[in-house]
Amino acid sequence: MKKGIVPLFLLLALTLAVPLRAETKKAEATSPKEKNPVLARFDKEVVTVEDYKAALETLPPQLQWAVHQNKDLRAKFLDNIVKKRLLVREAKAKGIKEDQEMKRKIAQFRDELILDRYLQEELKNIKVTDKEAQEYYQNHKEEFETEKQVRARHILVKEEAQAQKILKELQKGGDFSQLAKKYSIDKATAGKGGELGFFTRKDMVKPFSDAAFSLKPGQFSPVVKTPFGYHIIQVEEVKPAEQKSFNEVKAKIKSQLLQEKRQEAFNRLMAQIEKKWKVETYPDRLDQVFKEKGPTLK
Repeated sequence: MKKGIVPLFLLLALTLAVPLRAETKKAEATSPKEKNPVLARFDKEVVTVEDYKAALETLPPQLQWAVHQNKDLRAKFLDNIVKKRLLVREAKAKGIKEDQEMKRKIAQFRDELILDRYLQEELKNIKVTDKEAQEYYQNHKEEFETEKQVRARHILVKEEAQAQKILKELQKGGDFSQLAKKYSIDKATAGKGGELGFFTRKDMVKPFSDAAFSLKPGQFSPVVKTPFGYHIIQVEEVKPAEQKSFNEVKAKIKSQLLQEKRQEAFNRLMAQIEKKWKVETYPDRLDQVFKEKGPTLK
């Protein structure tokens, strides 16, 4: 999905049912200069700035960003809030009421919110220091090495004899890019003169990588056989393996260590709770759940 291009149905689907406030004299008197002005109204209900903000916070970060950046999306998101509330009102007017299934789902959602708040409180003091991140970096430097890469072109043909003929043309000064456009059967790269971009050893089959990584910039290989056919490879640029600095990877390390610490803390917390409530499970009885044939995969 390109940034800023957001299907409107997504905005509508993700606009949660934030309660619209009953219209009051105070609401009627609001203006854009006040703290919580009315953005929309229908019948005796209003959508205020605070309602809009609350709905916006329910969106995934990418969609929040899109709405922030695009004035048309801001207006359409407001329209979606109103539409959803109108649909809910219409559904109620048609006699749609909470049945047992709806109540069960509401209870599940409520439990999820309670659980989320509880875990936030229990785990909020877990931190990762720069010192801890530095120690991890020093002990795991191999994780932060970039592999050697080459940027290359290739010409791919089916027959070895044709490949040898093209190789002779190159040895006589033929233009690699033009010959790739003329002869290569790799449709993805032929039009670009055989350009493959940068790749590491593991990105290509072994015979191809062995040949490419043995060349210096400007050199081309002899004919190389792979399961795809016969190649001639020309290396254009080489990027040597590098060690990333601590500052380049510090944020990534801290995020990883934080996740690990939180998981360990959660496991300890869960063990304490299970011990407290003397939990027992009976997995041998699960067959009773799956007596009927399960869903069919399409």
